[in-house]
Amino acid sequence: MAASGPRDRPRPVSQDPAGGPPPGRRLTRREALLAGVVPLLAAAAGGCDRGGGPAAPRPAPATAPPAPPAGPVRSGLVAFGDFGGGEAQPAVARAMERWAAGHRVDALVTTGDNVYERGDPSLFAAQLDRPYAALRRSRPLWATLGNHDVVAGHGAEQLAHLGLPALPYRRSLPGLQLLFLDANRVDGDQAAWLDARLGEPGPALRAVVFHQPAWSCSRHDASRQVDRLWVPVIERHRVPLVLNGHDHNYQRFVSGGGVTYVVTGGGGRSLYPVDACAAGAPERVAAQVRHHFTAVEVRDGSLAVTAVADDGAVLDRAVIRR
Repeated sequence: MAASGPRDRPRPVSQDPAGGPPPGRRLTRREALLAGVVPLLAAAAGGCDRGGGPAAPRPAPATAPPAPPAGPVRSGLVAFGDFGGGEAQPAVARAMERWAAGHRVDALVTTGDNVYERGDPSLFAAQLDRPYAALRRSRPLWATLGNHDVVAGHGAEQLAHLGLPALPYRRSLPGLQLLFLDANRVDGDQAAWLDARLGEPGPALRAVVFHQPAWSCSRHDASRQVDRLWVPVIERHRVPLVLNGHDHNYQRFVSGGGVTYVVTGGGGRSLYPVDACAAGAPERVAAQVRHHFTAVEVRDGSLAVTAVADDGAVLDRAVIRR
């Protein structure tokens, strides 16, 4: 399993007791972000899966909605992660059913940690099959594996149960190719596989899916091995969208090269707070501590990404154009 230990945190900004900048100096843009905006995004510390309740969400700052994409929807999917057996799993599943009733959904995509705590095959029916039975009557479920799925050695059984090949593998929808990696074993072989697939002729719109995130500012933070071995490949090919899990919340980052990285780990298990991001991370443009799924709608030249809470509230919207 790839190491994904905590990263260095930025030093706290010195402020006067009233919350303003130190006398005689204005805050820099980054200090203002850390001192002002991030507390609006972050939630109070909450419990993890082994005790304690979820962190209470706080609202993200309002942003102008993206310009609506043009053209008909060619295909669509719903992505979700970190769900198996969680208290909110049924509510998120019902929210996806409601979304699918009014939007095109051709596949379900998981970002891993599908079966807790140890990927036990005796729980596949309860955690993978029954919650999504209505959605899966006419749609495939395509999964990557998280650390909980493989910790006891049952990852291959889970993929076989879902009718999927060993990771890495690829799947396609009209107008979109999805490339699934195994971030429990970040290595050069998968980097070479990814580089080769991205270099082949194919649609302009591609998404890469794996569990331990390329970028995250939360309990687990980013995987340093992913950053070292896979992110350069992703950035070189300017992949439109990367979908990850592992941290139980929603975060969206946009790199300087125009790659959108989404952490969608709010599929049912208890939630994690978000933190201030350390120097070197790409800009985090949205964050929510809510149970949710992420919908992706494919049009010619664009992906519309919508984060939807378990109660149906829209948490974030973005349009990625290529």
